[in-house]
Amino acid sequence: MNNIHWLLPYKIEQLDEISKINIASARLRAGLFKLPTFNEYNVSFGESIKDFKNIDVLFIGKFAANREDLMDKWISYIDKIRKSGGKIFFDYTDNHLQFDTQASKFYKEALNIDDSIITSSQKLKKHLDDKFKNISIIEDPIENQIQRIKKNNNSRFLFFGHPTNLKYLFRHIPSWDQSKNYHLVIQTSNDGLHFIQEQSKYIQKPPNLNIELQTWSNQNMVKEAEVSSGVIIPGDINDMRKNGVSHNRLITSFSLGLPVAATKYESYLEFDNQFADIDNKKEFNSFIRDPCLFRSRVIMAQKKLKNFTQESLAKKWIELLRK
Repeated sequence: MNNIHWLLPYKIEQLDEISKINIASARLRAGLFKLPTFNEYNVSFGESIKDFKNIDVLFIGKFAANREDLMDKWISYIDKIRKSGGKIFFDYTDNHLQFDTQASKFYKEALNIDDSIITSSQKLKKHLDDKFKNISIIEDPIENQIQRIKKNNNSRFLFFGHPTNLKYLFRHIPSWDQSKNYHLVIQTSNDGLHFIQEQSKYIQKPPNLNIELQTWSNQNMVKEAEVSSGVIIPGDINDMRKNGVSHNRLITSFSLGLPVAATKYESYLEFDNQFADIDNKKEFNSFIRDPCLFRSRVIMAQKKLKNFTQESLAKKWIELLRK
């Protein structure tokens, strides 16, 4: 069973293209299958399957909410692989089933009770435990080499992430400390930057906070990390869609060598006490006034990152395939 296809909402002609797509879960998870660890397999990616009869293993990656056009096609592929006796794995990295969205419609139609499902956190697995039997957990890997701990204290902070996380940032900005001047760099996709520009008149930005917009890329993120004092990851632990998210932004930030202030999602608590609680006003203000106070926490966090290298996580996928 050596032929693997990852269904992803992109037209992908060359394997290297997987490293450039914006959806982190696809880039970090399906992207592992380019590693030498998987040399015994023939791996392909993309929204279409040219010859489903030659597919032994089908991974269903994230279904994009704006790709309703793929729904019938993907359901058809899944049905054909089932009938042919191939293995099917759903890589389920967001809590879709409890909501009424195009993505939830896809999963409700596609998933069977006995299907193999992979989640990226224990919390997300809990959301599924009462409905499905075969659930595994494989975390997201870090994308970069682990870097030295930064010693910047220039009141410059970095936010990076998917456009859906911007609403949490907008909620957080009005309560920003006003004791001195700050610079916040926001890195997101072009769609996210357009959204910020549309919403700018509604954002209650304090006068001491300067905001700079940048297009996210791994290269841009690494470059900005060299001059930033820390990373902020605001969220809402009461948002059922997000409480269970992978901790990939958190471990990415630690790998960049930067102190972090983040919302205490349950899936982040493996690193509890290694980041500042962004929702604790006193602790967050202490963080942004002097992020160097939190450098020792990054040292502790980086000791754990060996468990989240690409090579370590690739072994988990291999174990799954060989069961």
